[in-house]
Amino acid sequence: MTNTYDAIIIGTGQAGPFLAQRLAGAGMKVAIIERKLFGGTCVNTGCTPTKTLVASARASHLGRRAAEFGVVLGGDVGVDMKRITARQRAIVRARREGVEQLVIKQPNCRVNKGHARFESARQMQGGR
Repeated sequence: MTNTYDAIIIGTGQAGPFLAQRLAGAGMKVAIIERKLFGGTCVNTGCTPTKTLVASARASHLGRRAAEFGVVLGGDVGVDMKRITARQRAIVRARREGVEQLVIKQPNCRVNKGHARFESARQMQGGR
């Protein structure tokens, strides 16, 4: 079965979901194809997980320096990597699910999961 779209967006990284939202909002028929994880590199393996780890490291650092600021803690500051990792994964999962819901709920936009490839200059195959 052949479907015709005004725009086909490959990937749900930084620009994909918002471009789909803008084009679909303008009345265009849009398809967005995601091969693997919604949100792209930044959400899944780049910016978001890195920033959550940096935030935990900063909190630990500030806790260790608390006395310099007149703050008294009841003992040594420890680091629980299992809890840090669980927090990181929860934040990444929430962002990924948020991106997925953004595109799935967008009117005039069809979401296809799978690998996209060009068949010709005006034809693409991808998703299921």
